[in-house]
Amino acid sequence: MQWKDYIAAIAEKGASQSQIAKQAGCGQATISDLASGKTREPRHSLGEVLLRVGRLYGVKTPKTIKPSETTES
Repeated sequence: MQWKDYIAAIAEKGASQSQIAKQAGCGQATISDLASGKTREPRHSLGEVLLRVGRLYGVKTPKTIKPSETTES
């Protein structure tokens, strides 16, 4: 699973990109870039928050994605 798939899984549970962004503390454009694959990896801190947001919506944390140690945003 890639981050874009993880964002899609959260959206399938009823969250809009705007809602995900608000809960993650980032801009909707950041979530859009992740959802489209334009950005492949969020920065580490955002990745951790997105995993928590996903858990709130009942999305299991896949073993194939984890917050990156890089600073790409």
